Amino acid sequence: MSELCIVQVNDTHGYLKSHPELFWEGRNIMYETLGGYHHIAGLVDGIREEGPTLLFDCGDTIHGTYHAVKSEGAALIPILNEMRFDAMTAHWEFAYGPRRFMEISEKLNHPVLAINCYREGTERLAFRPYEIVERGDLQVGVVGIASNIVDKVMPPRFSEGLEFTLGRDELPYWIEVLRDEERVDLVVVISHLGFPQECQLAADVDGIDVLLSAHTHNRLERPFIVNDAIIIQSGCHGSFIGRLDLEVDGGVRKFKHELVRVRGRQMRMLRRWS
Repeated sequence: MSELCIVQVNDTHGYLKSHPELFWEGRNIMYETLGGYHHIAGLVDGIREEGPTLLFDCGDTIHGTYHAVKSEGAALIPILNEMRFDAMTAHWEFAYGPRRFMEISEKLNHPVLAINCYREGTERLAFRPYEIVERGDLQVGVVGIASNIVDKVMPPRFSEGLEFTLGRDELPYWIEVLRDEERVDLVVVISHLGFPQECQLAADVDGIDVLLSAHTHNRLERPFIVNDAIIIQSGCHGSFIGRLDLEVDGGVRKFKHELVRVRGRQMRMLRRWS
């Protein structure tokens, strides 16, 4: 039996620092100061000390606040690299135009994955479809699905030269590649389709072990299990991380999930970056 912890960050929207996060307690509105990449880093460092850990970013990351937009995403590069993500996918990252996002992606230390983003009029993918990550004695196959609405409801400049599908037709093929050719122990899908669409995707496609959901900003206190896929989503703005602890032996045998509030007292400082 092998143990693995998967940590999810999604929809931070360029929020670098802690901020008030709204909660309902009965009929009362309460606020708690949460978030901040330095606090997320402290949490993740602590989890990594416990055992094999994977950290994924499900997109909507390098756009949304003044520093992110003013620098066209550049302000986030050293921070994201310091975090040591294993992979990400994307949505609002395309707001600076595909060429700019590709420039940004080349400066990141982790890959951008998308099985559903094509060079316009071709079958050539604009980004890598999957990544294989080793942790402990496990080989984990990671598939990315970007938001499919970039070329449909957003300004044309966001998708210039690209076109997007839902990923539903492509996913079975890439799972087969990971299972039969790459011989992975676990298949993880990082997606930015939105929770309802991702539940339907998991129902339609066999072979997903874990699906990390994004886009709809759901605070899932417990996972949803659809067609044996464990689906989690972890709020927005870096106020939460999703922690999923797995026991793996020919598939997932046991799991435990926690939606973790990112509080300052859990901070471990990032090393200073230049």
